[in-house]
Amino acid sequence: MMKTRLLTLLLLLGTAAAKAQVTVYVQQPPGLEGPLEFTWANDWGQTPDLNNTANNVTAFACFVDDGTTADSLGCGTLVNAAELAGKIAVVYRGSCEFGVKALNAQNAGAVAVVIINNAAGAPVGMGAGAQGANITIPVVMISQDAGAALASDFANCAVELFIGSQTNFYQFNLGFYKNDILVPRYGEVNSLIASNASEFFVQIGAMMHNYGSAAMDNAAVNATVIKEGNTLYDQTSPPITLNSGDSLYVTLPDFSEAGGYSGQYLITYTLVGGTADEFAQNNSIAVTLTVGDKISYVPSDATTLLPLPNLHVVPAANTLGFRSCISFKDANASRLATTGVWFSASRAADTVLTDEVMTATLYQWNDAVTGPTTLPTDAGLSALTTGEYIFPSDENSVPIYMPFFDVVTLNDNQWYLVCLDSYSGVVRHGWDNSLSYDRLQTITLEPNGCLRDGATWYNGFTGITGPPSLAMQVIDANSIGIQEQSTEVEVTPFPNPTCDEIRIPLKGQTGAARVQVYNTAGTTVLEQRTSIGGDGTFTMDVSDLASGTYLFKMAFDNGQHAEFSVQVVK
Repeated sequence: MMKTRLLTLLLLLGTAAAKAQVTVYVQQPPGLEGPLEFTWANDWGQTPDLNNTANNVTAFACFVDDGTTADSLGCGTLVNAAELAGKIAVVYRGSCEFGVKALNAQNAGAVAVVIINNAAGAPVGMGAGAQGANITIPVVMISQDAGAALASDFANCAVELFIGSQTNFYQFNLGFYKNDILVPRYGEVNSLIASNASEFFVQIGAMMHNYGSAAMDNAAVNATVIKEGNTLYDQTSPPITLNSGDSLYVTLPDFSEAGGYSGQYLITYTLVGGTADEFAQNNSIAVTLTVGDKISYVPSDATTLLPLPNLHVVPAANTLGFRSCISFKDANASRLATTGVWFSASRAADTVLTDEVMTATLYQWNDAVTGPTTLPTDAGLSALTTGEYIFPSDENSVPIYMPFFDVVTLNDNQWYLVCLDSYSGVVRHGWDNSLSYDRLQTITLEPNGCLRDGATWYNGFTGITGPPSLAMQVIDANSIGIQEQSTEVEVTPFPNPTCDEIRIPLKGQTGAARVQVYNTAGTTVLEQRTSIGGDGTFTMDVSDLASGTYLFKMAFDNGQHAEFSVQVVK
């Protein structure tokens, strides 16, 4: 059985939304209709009944008012009970327990409670607290972004929400969820191991469900693949009659591009039927496949092509940091060499990332890997190279490149782990909850992500369906010799000596770089990360440094580096 770890900040994310039967859905105002990402109260309040639509709630939603000046926190007796009676109460997370907020809303006559998260990212799990056992109405949380988009309409009680189960609620209702579809093997794959259709292809398949009370005739799955506006693939499964409550898994032809892969592909699954679907919002799921210069299992941003975490997490009660890892093996891995790893991190609202230390390690994984839930052992890991990153500022949720100290050529059919480590409970690692690899892994029998908290390894976090948002930066293994000859960048800083600032010409450089400054004892005294342009000059403030000679080291995201000495005179 898969071992999991309960999160402080994420409990059952809709228990995988209970395979899409349960939803929090905006019915009006016009233009804002659609489902919201949500969590519901775990083991307290009225848990939505997947098979009983009598527990469904449809009502207008209003902000609570507890008589304080704070933003609708609902921590005291509500003074707008007359307005809330028979409606859904909306409160912000913060200042008191979730159960207290819900009880105050329930006492005011609310039929359900929506809590708006006070932190960026996905909604989180909600503990019962001291009052949770007294709650008899549904309690759900939505994201900070969703709350902001609906705030003005909540203030006017103009948002009508549906909270509950779709099962048999509509007569005609096909649906599926992220666990029901086959996803590509990677979120981003390097083109060197995806050069043709025999080396790389995408299996297409999906499970369709009939949540409606009536049979759906001509039910089918359609899949399309589009790149740069051009439709490369458009296939539909043979139509069938799908009876109420039934499910069917269908496969379609594999997608491949005979001429080789490049860029980003949009893969869209859509359910179709012979009768108009009364709840079509669960009829379409889209995923992306990027072919570029990285290896990652999560979606990449369409513009930056960097891995996109949709939440940042830390294990429950963690104070000493933890490890997030992705695994990798490929029959043509010897074409690749890895130079570093991309990651992102976040923190609680009352903390900062400045001076937090992160390390990354590439391991050769020598344990016998027998299936998708295989976990590494410490004895089975052999470190090949490492990297280190010290946050120079509060780079919250920002994609960061950490170069390895050595460039390592990979071997064919060898398992590797790329692991990110933090060393305090402040740091939350980027993970992905937008995809599920469960269905694909029943075919590949391969793992893709894991974590270690303390001395114990786990397959993932409870409620998170995807792997860590890490990306291994790779290059052509044949270019290593060439790259080693040209990694040193010659720069001439000025003025040198200086008293307050140093200017570093970086003509021809692009991207970003990390600058570390060392004193004569070898101690890091200053660190800064900067973005650079083609003909720009980087200016660095050294006014806080005492008189002396300092060694500057610059590491560019493209793998190049520079070293020079600067004398500070006061």
